[in-house]
Amino acid sequence: MLKKIRVTISVLLFSLITLYFLDFSGFLPESFSVLTDIQFIPALLALNIIILIALVALTVIFGRVYCSSICPMGIYQDIVAWFSKKILKKKKRYTYSKAKIVLRWSVLGATIIAFLFGFTFLVGLLDPYGAYGRLVTHIFRPAYLAGNNFLEAIFSSFNNYSFYKVGIYSLGVSSIIIALITLLVIGFLAWKNGRTYCNTICPVGTTLGFLSRFSLFKIQFIDDKCNMCGLCSMKCKASCIDAKNKVIDHNRCVTCFNCIEVCHRDAMKYALIGSKKKKAVETAPAFSYIREDKPKDESKRRFLSATLITSIAAGQLLAQTVTEPLLPKRELKRKTPIAPPGALNFDHFREKCISCHLCVSKCPSHVIKPAFLEYGLGGVMQPKLYFDHGFC
Repeated sequence: MLKKIRVTISVLLFSLITLYFLDFSGFLPESFSVLTDIQFIPALLALNIIILIALVALTVIFGRVYCSSICPMGIYQDIVAWFSKKILKKKKRYTYSKAKIVLRWSVLGATIIAFLFGFTFLVGLLDPYGAYGRLVTHIFRPAYLAGNNFLEAIFSSFNNYSFYKVGIYSLGVSSIIIALITLLVIGFLAWKNGRTYCNTICPVGTTLGFLSRFSLFKIQFIDDKCNMCGLCSMKCKASCIDAKNKVIDHNRCVTCFNCIEVCHRDAMKYALIGSKKKKAVETAPAFSYIREDKPKDESKRRFLSATLITSIAAGQLLAQTVTEPLLPKRELKRKTPIAPPGALNFDHFREKCISCHLCVSKCPSHVIKPAFLEYGLGGVMQPKLYFDHGFC
């Protein structure tokens, strides 16, 4: 039952996040952006305290639920592992392996140091949400648009215009290559060993794994029922169950509940640590009050300011037109890139952007594209404005 609930939630969230990236017609409302707000790294960089507290509390209470049901890259690995199981038809899929502690914490430490020194490329590269966003934008989305255009050609031949043709533009060779490598590497690891990426490289997995060691609800052995058959270890995609010693590494457990489902002796349970029976916990609803201040009417001041500035600019332009001869057109070469709207300033943009490329997929004019070295080495894949196909 627990696994069915997890799978249902995972499929729903994964489908909505993917469709939100693929949607080009505005079918999904903007309120669906909450699906991106609840991701760990974006919430951390945006200092969204409410989301961070909720994710930490969720992990401390229930374990790595974020990794199993909310993170799209984690669900993508589960889908690949599921196809691997169906195609290879292997019953004995996984085996217990020791945690690669040095590798995990080294990657996390390198990511933190790189971020502190302004090298945000590594953060965006390893962030699971950002990596999955690039997969959808650069690999899945072109195929999705091509399918739409194919249907448009078929339906329009019958005078049915339910579909309309959309343009498919190149979004940068470097970002496409990085997205393709990410797809193949993480897909290969998931095909062979399940959640290897989550428990070796992913900085979010390492952070939440540390917190899950102290979670209140954990998967546990029932000693008097377990005969150490090893089925739970064979089905554990995190390779964290040592069936011989009846030990579970909760640092790596992603609470997928595969072990509980496969156990024929009901020798495993997901329960509160130290309790024999589950107790219902009632929580009082929390209320928040938001004070709304009435905006001041500054329309007159803005009108006078705009009139004054326009008059001065018009006078200068007229004087320049009269006194200076016309010059031939020349290509404008910018020394600094143009960041997308809402970037505020370059320092803020480089620190906060994880290169998920949601803005790239949502731009109706196709003028937001991934940068290469325009922002420097640390800003590779971060979006910038290109006006070669349209305007903002």
